[in-house]
Amino acid sequence: MDIVNFFERAEGTWFSQRTTHFIQGQPSQTGQATLEITALAADAPAVATLCQNLGADPNTVLLALQIQQEGRLDGTPPMPQTSVTTFVVFKSADATGQFLSQTGTEAPVQGQYELAEEVLTLVTESDQLHSEERIWYLNPNLRMRTSFATLKDGFQLASFCSEIRRGVTRAASG
Repeated sequence: MDIVNFFERAEGTWFSQRTTHFIQGQPSQTGQATLEITALAADAPAVATLCQNLGADPNTVLLALQIQQEGRLDGTPPMPQTSVTTFVVFKSADATGQFLSQTGTEAPVQGQYELAEEVLTLVTESDQLHSEERIWYLNPNLRMRTSFATLKDGFQLASFCSEIRRGVTRAASG
C-alpha cells in the first residue's frame, strides 16, 4: 500500500473510542468522537492558506484531507467538542515525507510521515513538544491509533484509539 492508498482508505465517517493515560499518575481519561474525513483538492482555500502560512510550495501537495471531529470526554458535561483539521501531505520519492496540519485557529504544525509495513507514523517536534502517532488498519472498517507526546516540561501522555467506520465499506477483492 502506498501513502495515497493509505489516506484514501481513511475517507468516510468513523466512530472513535479513545483512552488517554497521563504518565505522571493522573487518572486516565476516556472519550468518544465521530470523525468525518473527506478529501480536499490540492488547490482548496484551506490547503493554500496552510501552505502559505508555513512557506510550503502548494505545487508539491500530494493529497489533503479535512477531518471534522465532534466528541466528548467521559465525566464532562454532555456538550460535545468540535474541531476541523486540515491535513496536507507533500510529494516524496519514497514512503517518507513532510506533512502540515492545522486545527481551527491553533498554530499550524509541520511534521514527518513514514509508511512502513502498512503502519503510518506521524512525528511532530517543536521547542515545546515531541509527538509520535501511529495509525494502522486491521481491516478496511477498523483502524487503530496510538500516540505518545512529551512536553518540554516533562509532562507525558499516551493514548489509544479504536475506530470503526460507519457505513461499512466492502474489502477490496483480489
